[in-house]
Amino acid sequence: MERPTLRKTDFANIDARVRCPTEDCWGELLLMPTGETDEEGIPAFLPRTMCPLCGGVVEIEQDMSDRELFLRVSHMRANPMEGPHDA
Repeated sequence: MERPTLRKTDFANIDARVRCPTEDCWGELLLMPTGETDEEGIPAFLPRTMCPLCGGVVEIEQDMSDRELFLRVSHMRANPMEGPHDA
């Protein structure tokens, strides 16, 4: 069976979470850090994640860098009154 796929940009929201794509599942997916960071301390993330409710594994399409995602989410959290288009 083929694993569902999400884009990394799907996680570019203030919570950095995405609803599990598995039918009838209400779990929320998070990016899982690898434990590695760049020279400025920005974490690297695995190319897949797992739902804590259904146990489904979801592949993550790398349509943006880990650095860009981290900075975008950090900006949204620091400026919650701005819309997502302002980030």
